[in-house]
Amino acid sequence: MSQSLIQRLVKRLREGAGVFEEIYYTAGFDEPFEAYVGKWLLYYTASTPIVAVLSMVLHTEVLKYPWYFSAVLTLIVLVVYTLLFLFLALYNPVYKRYSRSVSIESRLPYTIAYFAALAASGMSLEDIVERVVEVEEVKTTRRELELFLTEVRLLGLDILTALERRSRMSPSIILSLFFSGLRDAYITAGNLYEYSAFMARRLLEMKRYELRRIVNSISMVAEMYVTLMVAAPLMFVVMLAVIGMMGGDVGGLPPQFIIALMLVVGIPASAAATLVVLDGILSRV
Repeated sequence: MSQSLIQRLVKRLREGAGVFEEIYYTAGFDEPFEAYVGKWLLYYTASTPIVAVLSMVLHTEVLKYPWYFSAVLTLIVLVVYTLLFLFLALYNPVYKRYSRSVSIESRLPYTIAYFAALAASGMSLEDIVERVVEVEEVKTTRRELELFLTEVRLLGLDILTALERRSRMSPSIILSLFFSGLRDAYITAGNLYEYSAFMARRLLEMKRYELRRIVNSISMVAEMYVTLMVAAPLMFVVMLAVIGMMGGDVGGLPPQFIIALMLVVGIPASAAATLVVLDGILSRV
């Protein structure tokens, strides 16, 4: 009975999924969209009673609230839990798609440059893609190219249809544009070298611009690091030490406590935040 209800809910959710279903398939999941939605619905229906029971026990037995007040608080907890669960289920494909896109675009200019070099020799499109797959280091890019070969050689699709599908299903906008342009070039002139060489030049120019922007961003982060992690702590320690020697306090707190809090919590937290920022900047190199 519950399985039939979940299947009906999955069908209803799929009808209203819209853009989210497209995002899901471009994120690179192996299971069908219905299986993904059904799995998360199953997790939700299995975990919600546990959350409700734990919330009631916490509010009635530990916090000693009246049962009616505990029921209201449990209802609020369930609403928050539902929203967080829904956010997780929706954000997972979006994040995976973004991660695959960043992975592809980090080395895509060099992949297309190698593609152009092979196209200059007059090889067929299938042979070019096969050779590129053999040397491609990025797993996500290699998977997209392997899917193209699978659709042509195993599923029996023609090259134009396979290129159109890869253009529609690619997580990277740039790779999607490359497949789409490759399809147009294949239809019109059939000269794959001119188009791929043009794309390689454009992407390498964009890569140089991106690297200059990253260097400028790293320089700005380095200046902020010196200011916040070296100069600012010294200045605050001196100021708080002087206040402590004069017998004063800061907002009712002793200066010694604030200094210890800054050294134990503030500086390590700022260093960790700096590492996170640098990782976000360098992840696109």
